[in-house]
This record gives sequence, C-alpha cells and structure tokens, in this order.
Amino acid sequence: MSDVYRLVMIVQWAPFRCESGCVMHPAVMRSIRLARAAVVALLVLPACDRDAAPDPAPASATSQADTASEPPATGQPAAEQAPAEDTSPSAPTVAEAPAPKPKVKPEDYGTLHAPQPAPTDEELTVHGLAGFEVVTVYAAPNLESARLGHMRIGQRSMVTAAVPDEGEGCKKGFHGLPTGGYACASKGLIVDAEKEPYMHMPPPPPRVDSPHPYDYAVVAKEGTPMWWRTADADERMLAEEKYIATLPVEERPAAKAAKKKGGADTTTKPAASDGDAKLPGLLDEPPAELTPEQKAEIERKKAAAAARAAARREAAAEREAELARKKARLPLRPGNPFMSKGNILSVGDRTKDKGRRWLRTARGGYVEAGRVYGKKVFDFEGAVLEEGADFPFGFIDDDNAAAYELQEDGSLKRKKKLEYRSFVDLEPEPKTIGKRAYYQTTDGMWVRESDVRMAVRHDMPEDIDPWERWVDVSLSSQLLVAYEGENPVFTTLVSTGKKGNKDESFRTPKGKWRIQSKHISSSMAGSTATDGDYSIQDVPWTMFFEGNYALHGAFWHTRFGRTRSHGCVNLGPTDARWLFYWTTPFLPDTWHGVKSQEDSPGSMVVVHE
Repeated sequence: MSDVYRLVMIVQWAPFRCESGCVMHPAVMRSIRLARAAVVALLVLPACDRDAAPDPAPASATSQADTASEPPATGQPAAEQAPAEDTSPSAPTVAEAPAPKPKVKPEDYGTLHAPQPAPTDEELTVHGLAGFEVVTVYAAPNLESARLGHMRIGQRSMVTAAVPDEGEGCKKGFHGLPTGGYACASKGLIVDAEKEPYMHMPPPPPRVDSPHPYDYAVVAKEGTPMWWRTADADERMLAEEKYIATLPVEERPAAKAAKKKGGADTTTKPAASDGDAKLPGLLDEPPAELTPEQKAEIERKKAAAAARAAARREAAAEREAELARKKARLPLRPGNPFMSKGNILSVGDRTKDKGRRWLRTARGGYVEAGRVYGKKVFDFEGAVLEEGADFPFGFIDDDNAAAYELQEDGSLKRKKKLEYRSFVDLEPEPKTIGKRAYYQTTDGMWVRESDVRMAVRHDMPEDIDPWERWVDVSLSSQLLVAYEGENPVFTTLVSTGKKGNKDESFRTPKGKWRIQSKHISSSMAGSTATDGDYSIQDVPWTMFFEGNYALHGAFWHTRFGRTRSHGCVNLGPTDARWLFYWTTPFLPDTWHGVKSQEDSPGSMVVVHE
C-alpha cells in the first residue's frame, strides 16, 4: 500500500480507531472482588482493533471519518467537511479472564448493545437531525467514551431531551437515541423540541433496498470545485483563480497560451517622432477666441467627466472590497476542494440556482451539473445456497461450457450453452464418461469438471463458536464462501488485490480477522505510482476487517473472478449488500455505520491462498 493511501485512510477513519491501552472484561473485575484473598492470574485483553482506515477502495484508499468538527466561523455547514482525528488514549483498567461463552446461539446474536439502556418511547420528545456529514454515536454522554457508529447527514430521528456532558467539549449537551447511544448537539446533531429542524435540499437517504444505494456521476473537467452551497458568478470566478494558483506556473492557462503562440512577433511599433507632426502653415488662421458660454460648457464637461471618473473609482473600490470579502469566504469544501477528472461522486437531486444547474451530492455538497456526467454502474450476483446445501458447487469458468444429457447408451448429448460465471450446484461424486470427468447438476444435467471453478470446503476456525457466521476468501480461486458454523450458506466470485510490481504490491493479505466496522457506504481515495490518483464517493456496503482492507461492493467493473483491486475484496454490489446485512455486528436502525464491540464482535474473515 502506498504511504499516501495509508495517510489518507488514517485521517479519514480516525473516529473508528480505538484508543491505545488495555481493558479488562467486566467479569474479571467481579472475580477479583469475590476472591481478594486468592491468588488470581490476570489475563490482559487488548481494548482496541487496529486502525480501521478504509479505502475508500482497494488497498490504497481513504474514507470519510466517523466524526465531524464544528462548522467554521464563516457559517459554513459541515457538509463535505473533513473531521479531526482523535488520538487521545484511554486509561487502562484491570480485568481477568472473560466470562464463559454460551453453548448455544444467543437470541440477540449480532445485535449491538449500548452500555446504557435505550430510552423508552415516552422519553423521545425532541426532533433530531444529523446536520454534519457524519454524526458520531457515543456509548455515553462523553466525547471520550467509545464510538459505536455514526448517522449520515439528513437522517432524522426522535431523541431525548438534553443530557449534560459528562466530560468536556459538548457544551450543548447530548441526546439519547432510540437505538441506544448518544449524539452531541455541538458536534452535528440539530435539535428542536417543537418541530422537525429545517434543512435546505437535504441529501438523499441511501437506497438500502437496492444494490446501489446512490446514483453516481464522473467529474469531466480537471479542477472542478466542490461547494457546500450553490455559488454565484463572482464566487465561481474567484474559485477558478484559486485553482489556477495551485497549478505549476508552466501548467497555468497563460503559460500554455504563450507556449502555443510560439515565436510570434510580440514587439510594438515605435511611436511617431515629433518630426512627423504637422506644423502650422503661414496662411493658417489663428484659433478663434472662445465665448464665455463656450468656456463654461467646457468647464461643465470637465467637471462631469471628473465626477464620472470619481464614481468609477468609488465603484471599483467597492467592487474590489466585495470581491475581497467573497474571496475570504468562498463556500468551497474544506481541505482540497478541487476534484480531478475521473473522480466519482454520489449524487442526489438537481436544482437550478444563480444562473447554473447544480447536483446535490449524497454527502451534502454541490457541484455544477455541466462539469459531470452520469456513471454507468455494474453488478454481479453469486448464489444464496438452499438450506442443507453442501459441496461441491462452483461457477462456470469457460465461455464455451455446455450442459449435457446422458443418453441410454451412455453417450452425452449437448442440450444448452451455460452462461459464463453462472452458478452450478453439483452432486457429490464425479463420473468418467468417455475420457472426461463430469459432474451431474442437481437438475439432472451433466457438466465437464474442467468447465467449473469449484469451491473448496475449509475448516471452521478454532477460535469461533460452532454457530457463528464467518467468511472464507480464496485468493487462488477468487471465490468467497460464507458459513454458519460448518454449513455453507452463500458463495460468489470476487476480485482481490492484483499483483502490482516489486515496488508497489496490491496483494490482499492472508490471515484471519474479525470485521471491525461496517458502513452502508464509505468514500475511498488514494494515490498509487502505477495507477495514479483516484477518488470514489460512497463505495457501497463496506466491511473493514484489517486496517485499510475491506469487503465492499464495486460498481465500476465486472471482472469478478479475476484479481483487480488495490488490496480490498471487491464484490458485486448485490453480493456485498447480502453479506453486509448477514455479517455481524448488525447495523442499528437509522445508523449509517456501526463499529464492533467486545460484546458484539464482527464476523470472522479468513483469507488464504
């Protein structure tokens, strides 16, 4: 992974980072109190996951953070703002061995449990609105408490009356959420006890019932600005000047125009000398004496001209001051507001304002509609296995594969062509017919063994319970199989990290991890030496399992079954959505993202060759 990617990821996903230090399971503390006189061996449990920085795509990417800072003094809303990183450590506590695991699947398996009980319906008396791009959900009314997840800008919910800040930094107080957890009114939660808070052109909510939660557009022009509100003509002009100033001198329009003009003659002709002026002749009549009226008219015109010049200077000064004020308060996205050609945006509604047509992005920003074009999206769908299904099964791996019917004389008759990458469920044992091995499908047809990319059973990891859900990813076959305990329940083709080169490898790491955080969508951006810069807003159905690496939907390609990514595990959006809602922890209602906790761990992901 590139250093640029790693840096961007750490900045954008800092809110999901655990503070350093150790914590002990609460059961240990109880054990200590019950056996103070006994000799107790203490087991120290790590309190944090690794930095969960997504990326935004395959291994070289970045994602939006789980917190957002307060709006700047200019009154700029928090849409498209980059949140600040929280690196404050938490104080370690002492703990013993964890409580015994249940022998049967808990009824609330996968459900996130906030440390404090959720409020009752009678306590939800205040209208709440997520006004920042992301509004963090805390475990307690304290900014130093654990971050459980986040809500997205535009999300509405009834909340409790204000709860005092138990720490520092939330002057307006916290409000309890229906799902449990707290949001800070000083950090993006807008509240009103009487009515729903107003938001101009709220961004569209994600289409959670669709493989593609948003529509997408591609930036067509280098340097396209992202605004947090629509901009007038002056602001657009000033933004263009600001962008040009960021370019190297040789790439600025004036330098390019001069270079294109080449060696054209730019010298000026000399002014005429005094000798060329016409001299008065001997017969010329002297100028007539001006009358008083004529002199007065001349003076009047001079005074009028002087007044007009003064008015122009005053207007120019006012205009200069106005532009200076606008330049100091340009409503551009903080950080780097200028997007590169080819960047992908998630978009919502269209509007016309200030002489331009605009697109409202799903993250609350604005972009000129004429600077982008619609993005075509793709999909791939694996197979949800029937209850009791077992190996073997797989996907057709040959464009010319066919299904055959076995004749009474033992020969095979070709019946139909099988679609490339289509799923086939097979009977347990192959049969040699002629000199080839064939498998019978569950619908009675026969396929060549060599035409099928077969999924292979892998043993359940030893450190999970027999009823847990886990995901197996094979790098060599580019196949994913989801299990409940020992039982396969879902399979599909994936695209893992490509080889890269000796200086920059994109290989997906091998190992086993638990899902750290899940997001309906997560923006990803990065910079690679081989592929250049990229940025994709709202990559759908993202599940981070190790640092920057994630399972996520990829709507921009169809090469599933082949390596392609920068390190993440690419899935068709339909498959990614299925896994998102199947894996743990489950996403609470109205939230956009959730982070696994000690008592609600994420599903395990196993990656092997």
